[in-house]
Amino acid sequence: MDEGPENGKGRKINIKWNALDGIISVIFLAVVLTGIYFASAGIFMSLSARELLSENITSISFVILYGIQVILMVGTVWFIALHRRKAGLRDLGLKYYSIGKTIWYSFISLLAIFAISFIYVFVLNAVFGIEAPSSKIEVLIQNRSISNTVLLVVVAFVGPVIEEVFFRGFLYSAFKKSWGILPALFISSVLFSVAHLEIYSFIPLFIIGWLLAYIFEKTQSLLPAIFLHASYNLILILVLLGQLEMINMY
Repeated sequence: MDEGPENGKGRKINIKWNALDGIISVIFLAVVLTGIYFASAGIFMSLSARELLSENITSISFVILYGIQVILMVGTVWFIALHRRKAGLRDLGLKYYSIGKTIWYSFISLLAIFAISFIYVFVLNAVFGIEAPSSKIEVLIQNRSISNTVLLVVVAFVGPVIEEVFFRGFLYSAFKKSWGILPALFISSVLFSVAHLEIYSFIPLFIIGWLLAYIFEKTQSLLPAIFLHASYNLILILVLLGQLEMINMY
């Protein structure tokens, strides 16, 4: 299948890269980013008695490390899809979509995501007696080593754009071209969840990834997925910041 389904204006997305391109990019990023993480962790641990990288990181080091990740992800997409396969930004889904529908889809999706997350946490706690560990973002916020502004910009704005371009615009499209919609939905969602390195939240992240890919498939535009992703992250980080402020008040 060389072309995706038609978008709202009757034009088709032309997917010029394939699953092999996606697999190569995932392996490349996994190897390089893992090496960077452990190298950085070693440096921080040599300078501090604390063991976790997230407990030693500062605003500057956070921006540098995340900036490297952004450059690698964007660079991979550019080299494979845009340079090697001669695709365009529209082929990645970077095109206009109805603002009204984007807001409506995001509102409904957010209700579903928070409902599913609540049920998931409740079942793990009530049925299996598993308590949720602190996420990496929670650790960063509680440690207060990174400014709130930096966290908001990276987590709620930069992150959603880069992740949607890579996981939905690039990876999902690559797997869809070679293997079809359902396998692409599943594999891209698994990779999205694994990439966050949150074992406890694997299932909720998988569901979020599936929903984002589904919205991208239906709209043929990354804008609704980016808006939903950014809205979810923004709400999450504002809630965490609000909880921290309430704790400090007492």
